[in-house]
Amino acid sequence: PVPEQEPEPEPEPEPVPKTAPVSSGGHHLPASGAPEDDDNEPDALSLSFPERMACGSVARLCAQTVLHPFDTLRTRAQARKRAAMHTRFGVADVFLKGIAPQMALAMPAGALQFVTLEASREALAGDLWTSKVLISDKTTRDLVSSAAGAFAAAFIRVPQEVLKQPVQSGLYPNSAACARAVFRQGPGRLYRGFGATVLRDIPWNSLGYTFWQILRTITGAPQTVSADLVLGGLGGAIAAIILTPMDVVKTRLMTQSAADAVQYSGLINTFVRVVTDEGVGALFRGVIPRVLYLAPLASLVYTVYEALARVLLEAKAKFAAPKEEL
Repeated sequence: PVPEQEPEPEPEPEPVPKTAPVSSGGHHLPASGAPEDDDNEPDALSLSFPERMACGSVARLCAQTVLHPFDTLRTRAQARKRAAMHTRFGVADVFLKGIAPQMALAMPAGALQFVTLEASREALAGDLWTSKVLISDKTTRDLVSSAAGAFAAAFIRVPQEVLKQPVQSGLYPNSAACARAVFRQGPGRLYRGFGATVLRDIPWNSLGYTFWQILRTITGAPQTVSADLVLGGLGGAIAAIILTPMDVVKTRLMTQSAADAVQYSGLINTFVRVVTDEGVGALFRGVIPRVLYLAPLASLVYTVYEALARVLLEAKAKFAAPKEEL
């Protein structure tokens, strides 16, 4: 009799390259838009830290550039009205005014925020040998790390805004003229409005995260990336509305001219003067373009990040395939 042949074992499925979480639930999408991966096990086909940082920086640049027109409209609505401003403002200006400093500094700011956020998260979790502070609750770690990232990024974002917003508001005809005027006043001028920026960005991250969690609880939405992007955008929009007064104060400080009859001298002074001279409603100028800018920001960053991550992972998989066959 012919011996029966044992069936050949079925080949094991090829491992799926690990990328940014796109379909499984339970992942947190921070207000910064940088996705997290809850799986801490090493993977030969995962993105390295520099690769993730590069993807995050490019994603931030692309998202901010696409949404730049809303940022320009917000700035013009919030800035002090002057008769001597460059009043000629067309459709092209909405897209181009202040675009140079925005594009030049978006990537460094995004990279610094990403590095600080990741380092803070690892330190607070006790993953770094130098860590002395441990926070067991993941949500608290995320909020504290997000605040640290926003604070670090402010050292680049404030000069970016100082060089961008006066051009957007019409105080200067172009970025070169604005830069010359700012540098003549000394390096300290680059950080005018630093306090207002920090007091706007850090609460926005925390409030956006809080409202996202509340909305997810109220709606009972599934823990999927698509649901988190929608609810995260709504949470960010609510936080943006609440913090619009701080954004107006920041814009007034950064777009101030030496020729202005009334000079703002700080955060509290600016807040009081705006309310006294123009009413409480002035603190909410530009709220609609501000919401239209911030609500989709995280979603755009995440989408571009995911696309770049997939391209890198596919390239790494092709490069590693011949070695695996050997």
